[in-house]
Amino acid sequence: MGILAATLGFAVPVQNLSKPLVAYYEGTAVLLAVEGSNRQLASLGPWVFGPRLQEGKPLDKRFNLYVVIPGKQYRSPVSPEYDHTLIVNALTHENPREWDIFWCLALDPKLREDFHNEKDLIAAAQQSFRPADLFDLEDVPARNVLADEFGVRTLADMRRYRHKDGSLPRLLILPARFAIRATVELAESAPPPAPAQ
Repeated sequence: MGILAATLGFAVPVQNLSKPLVAYYEGTAVLLAVEGSNRQLASLGPWVFGPRLQEGKPLDKRFNLYVVIPGKQYRSPVSPEYDHTLIVNALTHENPREWDIFWCLALDPKLREDFHNEKDLIAAAQQSFRPADLFDLEDVPARNVLADEFGVRTLADMRRYRHKDGSLPRLLILPARFAIRATVELAESAPPPAPAQ
């Protein structure tokens, strides 16, 4: 249906919320185990991330969970516009911590990198590109999430993200205004991501 259910989601089917997610930390696969019992879930298209914390505003004390769109880690044959990769910026060593969730939205059609660490994400967000003369919103890889989350329906709606010289960031990092509580640990052998249902 192409609508963000509660706006951000974990990459597991709803019935498997207790199963840890696989994410990347500095290029290494890690297990992200979400905690909580809030009935309000964070989700993205067919993907459910887990229970949201009541305070969704980003806080400096929290760690960061990045949802990179598009990504190659979690894929759905039914809703490919929500394919994504999860990246975290810390390990918790069995101690549950709060995580702010950030959308990492590819704007540059030539940006094809499958990110696996925070450093490369930040570097891509600091790079810019000049849209071609016939550039259209349909050319933006993350256009569906831009439309659903931020109301970007036309190219003119993207002016708030343009630099003074008319260029755009290759990758746009925006707060999802959702937070979760989870542990993140190294996995001896991380299981493959669960398919969307």
